[in-house]
Amino acid sequence: MQFIAKVNNNTWTLDEDEARHLKVVRFKTGDTINLFDGKGGLWLGKIETLTDKSASGQIIKTLTPFKPKRKITLCFSVISRPATEELLNLCTQAGVYAIKPVISQRCEKDLIKKWQTKQERWEQIILSAAKQCGSPYLPQILEPQNFVEAVKEAKKPALICYEDEHTLPILTEIQKLNPEELTIFIGPEGGYEPEEIVLAKQHNILSVSLGDFILRAQSAAFAAVWGAMQ
Repeated sequence: MQFIAKVNNNTWTLDEDEARHLKVVRFKTGDTINLFDGKGGLWLGKIETLTDKSASGQIIKTLTPFKPKRKITLCFSVISRPATEELLNLCTQAGVYAIKPVISQRCEKDLIKKWQTKQERWEQIILSAAKQCGSPYLPQILEPQNFVEAVKEAKKPALICYEDEHTLPILTEIQKLNPEELTIFIGPEGGYEPEEIVLAKQHNILSVSLGDFILRAQSAAFAAVWGAMQ
């Protein structure tokens, strides 16, 4: 377990939500805790003050964060709310760098209405996952984009996972490319329309397979990100 903190020289502070969580899991003054800033900073801190609204203390030690193998931007076609929240949780644990909701033909378009409210909720899910799994980084949540524009603007190399692709396994292609940065497209629960795959290929996005079985969208996203990080 770790807590997201503001660190200034040799001192740290937690906001009200984090301080409340600290008390819920029964930490007390004098205890040491793991701290991170969501940008790669990791520290060991000692609790000196703890109330219902704040916590603070001294930095005992600066820790060395691991360096992710590569930066993965996941472009996922918008799916149902529960599935999206599961996707955010799983892909944060897998080490995704950035997440972009994409509006494709068969996606759940209503989910991105009132985007600001959704973004705040998604940020909380990502933070909770990062705190639990020990990642020093919080994935970026990018603005929603329609599929056509997302494909045109995707940073290369880029892959699109497609259930009717049977000749190019994703792990094999990633090993060939061995990129420092990679964009991965994952379709909605109904899959991509064939013309969307054609459009992706026209923009130099490689169609790849996740295996013989058709996965749920959130499972496919996790499998793709996890595989790309190995």
